[in-house]
Amino acid sequence: MPLISDIAEVRMGYHFRGRVQEEPGGNALVLQIRDVDEDGRFDPEALTPMEIPNLPNHALSAGDAVFLARGARRYAFLFDAVSHDNIVPAGYFMVLRANHERVRPGYLAWAINQDRFQALIDSVSAGTAVPQITKSNLTRLSIDVPDLQTQDRIAAIDSLMKRERTLMQHLTDRRSALLRAAARGADD
Repeated sequence: MPLISDIAEVRMGYHFRGRVQEEPGGNALVLQIRDVDEDGRFDPEALTPMEIPNLPNHALSAGDAVFLARGARRYAFLFDAVSHDNIVPAGYFMVLRANHERVRPGYLAWAINQDRFQALIDSVSAGTAVPQITKSNLTRLSIDVPDLQTQDRIAAIDSLMKRERTLMQHLTDRRSALLRAAARGADD
């Protein structure tokens, strides 16, 4: 099994001195833990604008796997917001740019989220209150990498499952709204 360093370039998110402060008119949108769910869904309009020097060196690109390296649940997601070239992940994220000849980014994000790899992450994480994994420890972990066709199938199924979860949540929300509206009508 190859190491993460064999199949992807890994870099840290942008390190801010102090808190992330909104700077209206800033050239970048900052992606923070609170902005994204485990499926990688976020609203670009809700991100904090800031001025980031050397933006191209820090911005996410479509196809990057973004990994939350700190906290009780460390997970990865595929960044696919192709219409946004100015989103910068905060320092507790790592960005994995896959070597496309060896691994597909969607598969890489999926594989990182699997129990076996999560157990490896737990085994090399430091900290008790807020566990975290360092870049050097992450890059030294080995990961299952099947052939590219299998990776494509796994990534496609994973993407469909995430889409299904999103649609089911929308359906649940709509049903709840209808029920509340019906209850209000019954009170009149």
